[in-house]
Amino acid sequence: MNTKARKRLGPALSIAFGLLVGAAAAEVATRLLSLAPPLQAAYGSFAADPYLPFRPQPSTRTTGRTDEFSFDYLHNRLGFRDVEHGDKAPGTFRILGLGDSFTYGVGVSFEETYLYRLEAMLNSRPGAHPRVEIIKAGIPRYFPEPERILLEKYGVGFRPDLVLVAFLPNDVIDTFLGLDAVSVSSSGYLMTREARELGPLGMQLYRRSHVGRLLLKRYVDWRVARAYRPRDDEMFQSNGFHEKDWQKIESEYERMTATAASASARIVIFQIPQRGPWTVKSRYPGVRFSAWAAKHGVDFLDVLPAMERGAARERLYYEQDGHCTAAGHAVIAQDLYAYLTSHQLIP
Repeated sequence: MNTKARKRLGPALSIAFGLLVGAAAAEVATRLLSLAPPLQAAYGSFAADPYLPFRPQPSTRTTGRTDEFSFDYLHNRLGFRDVEHGDKAPGTFRILGLGDSFTYGVGVSFEETYLYRLEAMLNSRPGAHPRVEIIKAGIPRYFPEPERILLEKYGVGFRPDLVLVAFLPNDVIDTFLGLDAVSVSSSGYLMTREARELGPLGMQLYRRSHVGRLLLKRYVDWRVARAYRPRDDEMFQSNGFHEKDWQKIESEYERMTATAASASARIVIFQIPQRGPWTVKSRYPGVRFSAWAAKHGVDFLDVLPAMERGAARERLYYEQDGHCTAAGHAVIAQDLYAYLTSHQLIP
């Protein structure tokens, strides 16, 4: 290499070295300050499914902790956070519980989830009653459409006598985004439509670099916001921007009701409110579903009043994470127990 070439190469190498050192320093600082989003939500790894958009990896266990709670999630052979269930035993009253991460029980132990508590309460009633068995099929990031598919493809096979379906207000936004908004990668990570477009190189950068994860997360969030722009301010009103999403949810519940009836099962839809503060607008789902349920002969329970009473006594939600604490699950279980027994929906 001649002298002139070396003179040209020297500054280029210096710049490249400086960039490399700067990138390394940024990576170290991002890791030390925990600025990047977690590589995976505290749910465990996921698997593809021929019918469902995704489900937790069957027969796996995921442990760890966040800033607010430790977690230990054990999944059965179907990917549910539940014990194994065989054929329905004679004389058993079987309930299928559907929902999202609140029903799954993010942030609490299995024994603290509202479906586990409800099962224990129903089986502790005085007098002669059939054994109650609850299939706990809550899956994080689910909403009415995948819950309906789960009921049709897998749920009826359990021969349930009753189907419990939990609605949360964020189901409206998830319905707006659509069934293919989130899918599972070959590595078992959930990713958005926009993240899939980053390709293999982008996914490797996301997985291995904290700086890359931080920047790509912001880029993907920007893409989602620009492309879809949900309107939270119109979510709790009739004939607003999200009216078609409310109608889609009601259509899914109608199909679920018909599917349950075809399996000789009743259905109960209930609302779990997300963390407050609750306002007058927060009552819109309960009012709307009460009217819809009366029109279609479906049982509906709004848990919001019970959560309001409970929140005056103790903390029912994690401040950062937003999911229910063990105390929140206890309130939900008690309200469901009172509704099911008072309406004679459980023998």
